[in-house]
Amino acid sequence: MQESSTNPAPLPKVARYKIRTAFNLSEAPEAAEITGLEPGLANVPAPDPRYVFEADTLRQLCMFWAGGFRALMIEGDPAAGKTSLVDQYHARLNVPLYKVACTPTTESFRLVGQLLPTPDGKLAWHDGPVVRACREGSSVLLDEYNTLDPGEATGLNMLLEGYSWTIPETGEVVSPAPTTRFFGTQNAVDSKAAVAGRNLQDVANEDRWSFMRVRYIAPEAEKALVQGHLVAGRIPEEVARTVAAICVDVANKVRQAFRDDATAIDKPLSTRVVLRWAKYTILYTPIMKAQGRSAVHYAINQAVRMSPEMAVAVAEMITLIAGYGPQLGPRS
Repeated sequence: MQESSTNPAPLPKVARYKIRTAFNLSEAPEAAEITGLEPGLANVPAPDPRYVFEADTLRQLCMFWAGGFRALMIEGDPAAGKTSLVDQYHARLNVPLYKVACTPTTESFRLVGQLLPTPDGKLAWHDGPVVRACREGSSVLLDEYNTLDPGEATGLNMLLEGYSWTIPETGEVVSPAPTTRFFGTQNAVDSKAAVAGRNLQDVANEDRWSFMRVRYIAPEAEKALVQGHLVAGRIPEEVARTVAAICVDVANKVRQAFRDDATAIDKPLSTRVVLRWAKYTILYTPIMKAQGRSAVHYAINQAVRMSPEMAVAVAEMITLIAGYGPQLGPRS
């Protein structure tokens, strides 16, 4: 089949955004700006007004973006906010983002596209998220990247580098638009919290990516995030502040114990778990209070599955930080 070349679709109008305003980051310089697109495009993530950006993490992301680099790998422990970081960054800049949940069985055609039958019995090419982003100059997020088979990941090398690529099934040459960007997220293979099914990728593939490591957000930022979610659910601000402080402080004690190889702690508590725990605590408070029991102690067991040994250790941490135990005594 004869090759044919297709130019990328014309890009929407570029817009410039004040970093301080777009990311609600008061410490950003007043004059600092970053390039995005004008509002109104499809496939732009929905903004979460309660999302909290940390200055150091945002700075790294903006440097990658402003420098015109193509591929950024974001690595960190499970549920450290890798995916939400990329999602909310694009939401604030109004840039379309195609998200792919990678698995060990993900094949390249799921990423680049495939021939599919038409109603008249013919075959027509349908772009996958990677080729679609290359045409538009938008972004792709390859979530859990190191679950991909290394051979499938290596097939992306030319596009990650910005080279033109020929679709074998059609002969069409696709040239990535200059603003096309690839984001990968993954849990470190050598992390103590490593998740099963991770692969070491080919060195040539790894060489295409810039690298960024993220950790759990700072305690005060995490408390603000949890408190914001609770207040949005019409919880009084003082109550929300108290619950958020207990849950986040306990989570950080658990994380430190995990890093220190404490015998009973076999996993950290993620921000996702903390938020779920805080919401369950609010829901259970009236019932538990009537029974003379602690809602924050009770709710943790619905928010996350723990081994019996870890459950006991975490309950002790809650008691230490909250200042009361699982039994509050008779209701006065």
